[in-house]
Amino acid sequence: MRQQDINGLRSVHAGSCHAWPLPADAKCATVARQVFRDAVCEVGLEPDLLDDCILMASELAANTLHARAAAGTGGGGDRLVSVAPDMGGEPIASAGPAPQAGCPELWLYLRGLGIRRELVCKVFDCYRGWRHGSAPSSSRVPAQAVTGRGLQIVHELSRGKWGYHPTRARLGGDITLRGKAVWFAVPAPLAHARLVDVTGLHAYTLSADVSASRASQRFSARQAVGELEAMLDERGFGGHLVRADQPASDMSVLSVCRGLTLWCRSGLVWLTTPGGRQEEWGYADLVEAAEHTVQRYEELELTVDLAAAGAYREPMASATRA
Repeated sequence: MRQQDINGLRSVHAGSCHAWPLPADAKCATVARQVFRDAVCEVGLEPDLLDDCILMASELAANTLHARAAAGTGGGGDRLVSVAPDMGGEPIASAGPAPQAGCPELWLYLRGLGIRRELVCKVFDCYRGWRHGSAPSSSRVPAQAVTGRGLQIVHELSRGKWGYHPTRARLGGDITLRGKAVWFAVPAPLAHARLVDVTGLHAYTLSADVSASRASQRFSARQAVGELEAMLDERGFGGHLVRADQPASDMSVLSVCRGLTLWCRSGLVWLTTPGGRQEEWGYADLVEAAEHTVQRYEELELTVDLAAAGAYREPMASATRA
């Protein structure tokens, strides 16, 4: 992960997730537009698509202000975790610690290879819930899910390729700070049609990302799991990971918690979850694999927190009835 200073921007390249802090005030959307435009200058997005992406990044940044406002009214942090609204339409706050402090963050990284490569933009805030209690649908955005047209704009411009998930902060002193990331992804093919020669290979072979993909293909399982371990250490998992290597069979295993395990072998990474779910990536997408690992872990923790909150509310409700 590369933390970037707003005044020292660098272009996004494959193999790393680039992160920037955003101001927690009305300037956040303006800063997000500036950061996004400068950071993707070498990705090769078409001008119209670039303009759409800048607008989407701006809307996601502005959405953090609504999250912050909701946190300030008593939800936020770990208190509101997508629970159902009450009869008056207001979210039911679950028991938990007070709202957590933290600035929004903008994350950018590339996933996929060749013509299937995509640019992923995520905006993190330290509010795991939603202003109106229930989370919006990524297939259709109901008007009551957001204030204004922010996520509706993202839904339309990304052609439905957006979403959200629980995760952890990347920046600041507390990398275990929990919240959610709202994201969108757009096509960013290595060899753009207007740059390709007759063979279709010239622009592709000149791309810096080809070198990155070739390097990843030479990775051993031990090297790949080492990269994943370092990425997860940066997210606050250091000291909790259990690793096993079998160089003779080119296989390595990284246990994150009970049932949540990363497997590396023959150029592929698998993530298995306690529910039996399995996800797969190539070694060129270790950033994506690490992102999903943090997401699945936080989803498990969220389930535990919701169960604990329900257990807390039940005796309180009984005492009220009595």
